[in-house]
Amino acid sequence: MAIENDNCVFCGILAGRIPAEIVYRDEQCVALLDAFPLTRGHLLLIPLRHGQHIEDLPRETVAHLFSVGGRFSAAWRRAQVPATNLLINNGKAANQHVPHVHLHVIPRRPGDSLPLMWRYLTRFINPFAHLGRKERLAREAAQVRALIVAGL
Repeated sequence: MAIENDNCVFCGILAGRIPAEIVYRDEQCVALLDAFPLTRGHLLLIPLRHGQHIEDLPRETVAHLFSVGGRFSAAWRRAQVPATNLLINNGKAANQHVPHVHLHVIPRRPGDSLPLMWRYLTRFINPFAHLGRKERLAREAAQVRALIVAGL
């Protein structure tokens, strides 16, 4: 059951009012590509139920988010991506930009630390970030969907 907040960007995506590259959906969450990714394939797992903080959600929902996140992490590793970061920014002071719980699944590759840090520092202010974004996200979404078909 989805509980929506009209002022929330993620609730707008979940309701279909805001476009996004959704690559996975089940009865409790969706996975979509981050519009401002730190690495190629950076995913956000968003619960259907709105809550700003992880403690606002039922334990079952939190467990499900991490279960799906672990399955995406394993799928990336099968695809020869050696590591992932699973991360929740729990509140504004923790760098949560959208006040709706979301689990980042960030694929990590050898040598990506410096570019990742640069993207982290410039991701919302880079004037070139919008160039080709729609096409890039569509290509990456196809790759992630292939991961799912291969055995998420």
